[in-house]
Amino acid sequence: MKSLKLCTLLYLIPMSAMAAQECSQNMTKSAPNARYEFNNNGTIKDRITGLTWMRCPLGKTWDSTEDTCLGDGQDMFWQAALYDVQSINQNPSHALHNFAGIKNWRMPNIKELVTLSEHSCFAPALNKKAFSNAFPYSTNQENYGAGDIRSRCLSN
Repeated sequence: MKSLKLCTLLYLIPMSAMAAQECSQNMTKSAPNARYEFNNNGTIKDRITGLTWMRCPLGKTWDSTEDTCLGDGQDMFWQAALYDVQSINQNPSHALHNFAGIKNWRMPNIKELVTLSEHSCFAPALNKKAFSNAFPYSTNQENYGAGDIRSRCLSN
């Protein structure tokens, strides 16, 4: 019973105490840097799946001089994200219209999202070079729960 209480207490400790990504050195990387073609235009291409991804979630912008995402991601429900992607593709006045020279962006499905997972790391479980500063790491920030991610777009 004591161990159950301890595990429960450890689970309740805010993730903000673990602000930096942690990776196991004993595990093979599932999404190593070599897997990706890094473009200076805010995208990466997955050499295994052939998919091109925006390096930042919707609402953030890519800073190529710092190799990181800046700003705040947009909170939205799935249907709103689908509408926003449609707007990106069809509305020439949208800030991301023809982003990186690509005209046909779409929302990824769950199988495609899973391919981004870096199994040897957590907080976040993503390749840090590919998706630098893309997602918040804390589970106690306002409007976030464990496992929340923001919208991500891709082109294939």
